[in-house]
Amino acid sequence: MPAGPPSAMRQVVLSAAAMGRSWHTGGSLAARWLWRRGPHRVGPVTAFLNWWDGNELWLSGLPFVLQAVVVMPIVLAVAYLTALVLDGLLGKGIDVMRRLRHTDATPR
Repeated sequence: MPAGPPSAMRQVVLSAAAMGRSWHTGGSLAARWLWRRGPHRVGPVTAFLNWWDGNELWLSGLPFVLQAVVVMPIVLAVAYLTALVLDGLLGKGIDVMRRLRHTDATPR
């Protein structure tokens, strides 16, 4: 048996020119522009995703009880703020509908 991983397990390393034409970049003008900016450039989205992945890995490594203690205050705060915003929007929508009905109503 030959040394090293089986042939099906070997990774294929593409050259820089081949990566510019790969399926995920499509070889478009925007992809070529991004490729020229350098492989080590970190944009704001990439930085946010790296931060998110790090936090997710940290959180998934905690025991379940600690996960719940960390996550529940955040989830409850987001749910409360969402409820406040939706309540305000619904209240404004009801006020607008009442005004429209009263202005369109004909006097008896």
